[in-house]
Amino acid sequence: MAEGWNRVLAAGMMSVGIAASSALANAPSTQPSSTNQQLLDRISALEAEVHQLKAEQQPPQALQVREAPKQDLSQADPMAQIQADAAEQSQFFDAGLVTAGYANRRFFIQSDDGNFTLRPWIHIEIRNSTSLRENFFPNKQDDTENGFEIRRARLGFDGNLFTPDFTYFINWATNRENSTLTVVNSAGATVGTTTSPVGGLPVLEEAWAKYNFHNTPWYIHVGQMHDPLDHENIIGSKYRAPEASLQGDIFGNTDTFTQAATVIFDNKGPVRFEAGVTDGIRAANTNFEDSPNTGTTYDGGVAGRVEWKLMGNWKDYDQLTALGDKKDLLVFGSGYDYSYAGGGYNQLSHTVDMQYGSPSGLFAYVCYFGRYTEHNHGIPNTSGVSASFVSPTPDLGKDTYEPSVDAQVSYLLCGGLEPFARYEYLYLRGTVAGSQNNVTDISLGANYYFYGHNLKFTGMATYLPTGIPINDDSSDVLISNRHAEIVFITQLQLLL
Repeated sequence: MAEGWNRVLAAGMMSVGIAASSALANAPSTQPSSTNQQLLDRISALEAEVHQLKAEQQPPQALQVREAPKQDLSQADPMAQIQADAAEQSQFFDAGLVTAGYANRRFFIQSDDGNFTLRPWIHIEIRNSTSLRENFFPNKQDDTENGFEIRRARLGFDGNLFTPDFTYFINWATNRENSTLTVVNSAGATVGTTTSPVGGLPVLEEAWAKYNFHNTPWYIHVGQMHDPLDHENIIGSKYRAPEASLQGDIFGNTDTFTQAATVIFDNKGPVRFEAGVTDGIRAANTNFEDSPNTGTTYDGGVAGRVEWKLMGNWKDYDQLTALGDKKDLLVFGSGYDYSYAGGGYNQLSHTVDMQYGSPSGLFAYVCYFGRYTEHNHGIPNTSGVSASFVSPTPDLGKDTYEPSVDAQVSYLLCGGLEPFARYEYLYLRGTVAGSQNNVTDISLGANYYFYGHNLKFTGMATYLPTGIPINDDSSDVLISNRHAEIVFITQLQLLL
C-alpha cells in the first residue's frame, strides 16, 4: 500500500515539475519570483496529502512496535539496559501467573488459579537420651547409656496438581544408625558380622496421591501411607506432644507405614471413615511379590477407620495437644487392620480411642490397642519394614492376644509451657522364654512451644518399674527384662 502512495506522490511531483519548467521557459525574465514560490507551496501541499493518506493506512500500534528497528545498544545507558532486562525477566510473575511466600507457617509456591501448589518442608529432632537400667549386669551393676542423636531428619513436599481436588504428599527420613549384617558360610553357619553404613541415608516414608471427586465427599487414596488403624501414628511425629507411646511403636510398628489403596468418605460433618486394601501392616518399601520374596512377613490385608466428632473442629484433631484449640473438641475413633501371611500367622489389630481438647489448655487422650495373632511366629521387631521376629518363643504356633492401654493428659499454661503425664500398660506375647511380659510405663514431662510445633522443646522422663523384654528403639527404651529402667529425653524440634 505504501508503494502505491509513493507512485502517486512521484506522479504528482512530476506533473508539477513539468508545469513549472514550462512556465519558467515561457516566462519573461522580468517576471516576479512569486510564481516559483507558488509552485513550491503546491508541491508541499501534495506531499502533506500523501503523508496523511499513508498514516490512515498504517497497521495497528502493536504491529508497529514489533516492526520497529531495535535500539542501538552501543549508545544506550547501561543502567537503563539492566533495568529493562530485569523488568522483562520478571514479567512472568508480574502477570500474576505464579506466587510464592510464607503463610500459615508454611513456605509455598502456587499458580494464581490455585491449580498447582508446592509446599516443601523440613522436620528435624535433635535429642539427648539417657537410659538407666537397674542391676542389669550379672554382678548386679547398673547400666547407664547416654548420648546425642538426630532422632528424626525428614524432608518432603506436598500440594496439589492440575486441580485442588488432586493432592499429593512425599517425604523421606534418614536412617538413624548403621545396620549389622550376619555373615554365613556355604553351609549356613554364622562366621561373623559386618557393618552396613546406612546411617544418614534417606528412606521413603510416604508417597501418596489423593483425588476428591469434585463437589462430593468421596476420595480415592493410593500409595505408601499411614495404615488407617491408630490415631497416634496417623498424626505422626510432627504434632505429638511427647515421643510416641510404646503402644504405638510396638503394636503399631513405628508409624504404621504400608502400601495401600483406600476409599475415604468425608463431608466435613460429624462422621468420616476410610477403608481399603493393603500389602499388610509391615509392607512399606516392598515390591509386588509375596512372602518370603518381599523381605517382609505379610502378603496383604484390609484396613479401615471410622471417626465420630461430637464437638469442635476437625483440624484440632490432627495433633495430640490443645495448642491453638478455639472450641472444645471431643472425638471418638476406632480402627482395624487384618493382615494375612502365607505361613498362616495372620494378625488382626484393632483400636478404640477418645480425644478431648479445650481452649483452656486441657487435653486428654485414651486408646485401647489389641492384637490377635494366629500361629504366633514371635513378636515382631519394630521397624519401618519388619522382616524378623524375636525367637525362640514358648508361644510359637499358638493363637495369642495382646491387650494394651495408653492414657495421657496435658495442660497448656500461659507462655507456651505444657506439662504432661502418660500411663501405659501392655501385655506382650511371642517374647523369649523367661520374659516379664507385663509392661508398665509411667512418663512425666513438659513441652515448651517457642513458635508452635515449628520450634518446640520437650523434656521427658519414662519409668518402667519391671522393665521390658524387647528393645523399642523409637523411644530409646532398651531391653531390661525384670529390671527397672528410667529413660531421660531432652529434644528440640525444628519444623519448617
